[in-house]
Amino acid sequence: MTPEQHVQFLRAEADAFSRVLASGDLDAQVPNCPGWTLADLAAHLGSVHRWARGAMLTGPSHLETRPIPAGRDAIVDWFAEGVAALHESLTQIDATTPCWTFEEVDTAAFWMRRQAHETAVHRWDAESSQGTPGGIDAALAADGVAEVVDMFFPRQVRLARIPPLQRSLRLAPDEGAACTLAGDGTGTGTGTAADAELAGPAEALLLVLWGRTVVDDPRLRLRGSRAAAEEVLAAAITP
Repeated sequence: MTPEQHVQFLRAEADAFSRVLASGDLDAQVPNCPGWTLADLAAHLGSVHRWARGAMLTGPSHLETRPIPAGRDAIVDWFAEGVAALHESLTQIDATTPCWTFEEVDTAAFWMRRQAHETAVHRWDAESSQGTPGGIDAALAADGVAEVVDMFFPRQVRLARIPPLQRSLRLAPDEGAACTLAGDGTGTGTGTAADAELAGPAEALLLVLWGRTVVDDPRLRLRGSRAAAEEVLAAAITP
C-alpha cells in the first residue's frame, strides 16, 4: 500500500468518524475502550491527530488527551479541525522526508500509515458504540496486520515492555501475505513451524491483534495449539 493510499484512507475513515459524532449518542460507552464514551474517544483520537502532526513536523512531545469543547457542534468542529490540519500536512510533505517516528528516525510515510490505521480502528470503535460497526477495507486491514507484526510487536520487545515470545502464532489473512509473531520480532524464532495459525479475513485478524475480537470469532480459523494462540495474543504485542 502506498503512502498516498494511506492518506486517502485517513481522510475517509476520519470523515466516517465525524459522521458518528454528528448523529450518534455522545454518552454511549465504547465496548472495547472500557470507561470511555464516544465523546472520550473523540477527545483521544483528536488529540492523537494533533500530536502526530506535531511529532512529524517538530519532534515528539508527551501525548495528553486534550479537553474538548462542550456541545455536539463544537465537538464535531474541534475534531474536524485536527483532522484537516493533519491531512493538509500529510498531503504537502514528501513521504520520504526524514522525521521522528516510533522508530526514532524514519520518514513521513510512517505517519501516513500509522494515522490511517489509528483512525480506522477508532472509527470501528465509534461505530461499535452505536451498534454494529462497518467493515474495514481488506487491503488496509492486511496492511494493519503487517504493521503490528513488523513495527509494534518488535518495538514492545525492544522497549522491554514484554519479553520475547516463547510460543509463535502465524497470521494468514485471506487478502494478504502471511506473517508470524515469534521471538523478539526481528526474525528470531521464525525458522520453524508456528505453534498455531489464525486464518481468515484481514479485518478479523487486525481486530484480534488490537483486542477488538477473540480467537473464537466465527470468521477466524484456528489451526494448531489454541493455548499458544491465546498466549501470544495476551502478551501485549500492541501498546
